[in-house]
Amino acid sequence: MSDGGRRVFAGRGISLPTLGSIALVVVVAFAAGIGVGWGTGLVADRLAAPEPSVSATPSASATPTVAVSIPPLDPIDRDVDEADALAGIALLDVVREGDGSFATVTTDGEPSGGGASVRWVRVEYEEGLNMNGSALGQFVLDTLNDPRGWGARGRFEFVPTGGAPDLRIVLASPYTAAATCPDPHATAPAGALVDPSATPEPAVDPSTAASADPDASAEATSCADQGLVMLNHYDWLRGLDAYGDDRSGARAYLINHFVGHALGDEDVECTSGRALVMADQSDLAGDCDPNPWPWPDEPVPEPSPSADATAATRDDEG
Repeated sequence: MSDGGRRVFAGRGISLPTLGSIALVVVVAFAAGIGVGWGTGLVADRLAAPEPSVSATPSASATPTVAVSIPPLDPIDRDVDEADALAGIALLDVVREGDGSFATVTTDGEPSGGGASVRWVRVEYEEGLNMNGSALGQFVLDTLNDPRGWGARGRFEFVPTGGAPDLRIVLASPYTAAATCPDPHATAPAGALVDPSATPEPAVDPSTAASADPDASAEATSCADQGLVMLNHYDWLRGLDAYGDDRSGARAYLINHFVGHALGDEDVECTSGRALVMADQSDLAGDCDPNPWPWPDEPVPEPSPSADATAATRDDEG
């Protein structure tokens, strides 16, 4: 810079830095910039979100299954008789496994007022079982309301319904019965339906109570807890060995025994004499006599003569 220039700045009280001072400032600033950049990068590495890591998806846990074991089912080599027809049997074809859908055969009835408490009963059968639904429903209700049945001495009146029931009595194929109720002899809590002052929860549909699909999980509650009575269709057709040719008695026993479990009664043993209805009469001891009724000694009214019989009598008298 010329001497004139120095004089101009000197006159204003300003001194110019030397070239060495300027060079030093530049070097220091450059070094500081490098340091700041390095530090920022280090901190950024520490603060940055980590790369997502891929973890193995846990495998699904094994689903509990219902093991269904069905013994061989021999064909039934006889003709349909009158007792079969009264129990709703149209054909004696053995069906091992149905399709899991059910037909309701009862409609809403009216209580007669003859029982201390009303229990609503819905009767169903599995589709494909070749049943006369109206006859089946009538047989079941007649059995329940028999003077020797669970409603003896006006204890209960069992009334049919097509809606939400207290008891659901379902005739099902052997496979469906075994898959839906793996332990048919399980007992409902004591007094579940016995106390006339207690109102049980409505039973649930067999399809929701426990699936007939062996790959589906089993329900924690038993069929008896739900008021669900599953009757094996093969036993319904064939009868039970202890009853011989008395297949109507065997069918009444099947109804009353398993309804007894829904009422809270447990299985009992029979060693001799007349068996109690809660004895397992599918495997009855040789010294025991079969009995399908809870109160077998209650009197049964004589059936009134039919109009045809009365007319025939009058004709004979004439």
